[in-house]
Amino acid sequence: MDFQKTFNKYSSKIAIKLGKPNKIPNKSVYQNFIIIPCYNEYDYIFKTLDSINQQELKLLNQTLVVIVINNSNIESQNIVKNNKRTYEFLLKKKYKYEFVAIDCFSKKYSINHKKAGVGYARKIGLDYSLRYIKNKFSLLCSLDADTIIDKDYLYIVNKTMSTNANVCVVNFQHQKSGDPIIEKAIRKYEKQIKHIAKKIDSAGSPYGYVSMGSTIICNVFSYVACGGMSTKKATEDFYFLQSLAKFTEVKKIKNKLVFPSSRSEQRVYLGTGYRIKEFQALGDFKNLFFSEESFQLLKHMLNILEKSYNKSFDLVLNAIDKKARFFLESKNLQKIWPQINLNAKDRYQFKLFIHQWFDALMIMQFLKKIN
Repeated sequence: MDFQKTFNKYSSKIAIKLGKPNKIPNKSVYQNFIIIPCYNEYDYIFKTLDSINQQELKLLNQTLVVIVINNSNIESQNIVKNNKRTYEFLLKKKYKYEFVAIDCFSKKYSINHKKAGVGYARKIGLDYSLRYIKNKFSLLCSLDADTIIDKDYLYIVNKTMSTNANVCVVNFQHQKSGDPIIEKAIRKYEKQIKHIAKKIDSAGSPYGYVSMGSTIICNVFSYVACGGMSTKKATEDFYFLQSLAKFTEVKKIKNKLVFPSSRSEQRVYLGTGYRIKEFQALGDFKNLFFSEESFQLLKHMLNILEKSYNKSFDLVLNAIDKKARFFLESKNLQKIWPQINLNAKDRYQFKLFIHQWFDALMIMQFLKKIN
């Protein structure tokens, strides 16, 4: 891939250039960027910024923190006032690192309500960062305004990404809640989503990771190659990571480096707050538990598909379980099977094509169907 050509195309045609930064950064280039969407977060964001301040000074000197304070153009006045208060207090703060606060909340710069959401705000910050990158290996770190990071976050992330990695996700642990029901819910939720990721990984899929916005790090090379951040109002982290995983390997850092809030406030559909609310109402979670059989069928099916280069589709179907067979046929794999084989230069590329087709979304559909 011609990086410069791809970068220029992305910057000119795809990148979002909205909002008003409070200043022009002091330096022309940075190695690390930490992007934080901020929506109604006055009570939380300053703890997050304080945790960034504990990083190694040498790394902080190479880091620009980009805070996108945002709301829609039809937002309630309480939200707008909270954002304004955050912005004004933020500009009085001094940290060991440099930060830029982008105004996407005021009447002039608020986001159209049809587009507004955490994915769109995160993309604004990520795309803004591209103006100040040192090179294609500069790091784009996604964080949330209510998430505290470990003091070694930047050190471990930089060390991992320097070993030919393009994308990584860090391990996490939600902050302890003072409410016993919420605490029980968050531990059960956290355990289950990590269990699902581990099982998908064990099945041989490249999508065996937890999709959480505050845990994602990628370099500029992979960011522009996959078309940038998804702008969905919800599950944007899921689709963004899926795009990255189709392009390159997603490394997993075992160290617990980010500590998201365990608050039950529901921001988006299927987010952490949504799941906590669900647990409070029902005493459990819906559609979050899959049988051991479903994971075993996934593993067996992926193994058969990977080894079926230049084999007839009928031969493939005969080798897999009846339930998996019906699923593949319902997704019309038989129609594109000849083309996948034709386009693949060798077995390795064929395997890549299989996993690009049988992606993270299809895996979840499969598990729910088989379950």
